[in-house]
Amino acid sequence: MYYLSDQEVDFILKDITCRGIISEELQQSLLDHVCTIVEQNLDKNGNFEEFYLSAIKTFYRRELSEIEEEIRILSTYKSHLVFHRKQFFFLLFLIFIGPFIAYNILWIDLNWQSGRWHIPIEIWGNSLAYGLWPSLIILVIVLTPEKLEPLIPKKSTILLGTKPFIKIIPDF
Repeated sequence: MYYLSDQEVDFILKDITCRGIISEELQQSLLDHVCTIVEQNLDKNGNFEEFYLSAIKTFYRRELSEIEEEIRILSTYKSHLVFHRKQFFFLLFLIFIGPFIAYNILWIDLNWQSGRWHIPIEIWGNSLAYGLWPSLIILVIVLTPEKLEPLIPKKSTILLGTKPFIKIIPDF
């Protein structure tokens, strides 16, 4: 087990502050987590700086300050559901296209054993006609390039709640 010196703890705290964490409470919490990870996983003769730099990267996607931004969003909009862009589009797909897929799977399951395995145009035709329009709308929203100012930017957070019902927070 590795034991951190006071200089190493100060180094971690300064680095967390330099990476954009302003809140002292969050700084102390991150400091505690990082110190625990380093002490438990670093060998006695291991390189502290290399291990620290690899360990701190596990806390964020692009920047460490995004943790503080997420906390701000979650504390501001407590009664909202928070989705990232991909999660939101998956939810839209399930809501608008899922019933058509479920209906077709149920029809196949019920008619498989009876020997009536011909595919009636009423079942598949309606599913195609009524499922195609929402699919195309979702596809256009998802694939709109950034240069055309999409309705929902690539790096954004979507909040679903009561007031407002949908709020889009772009990540710049």
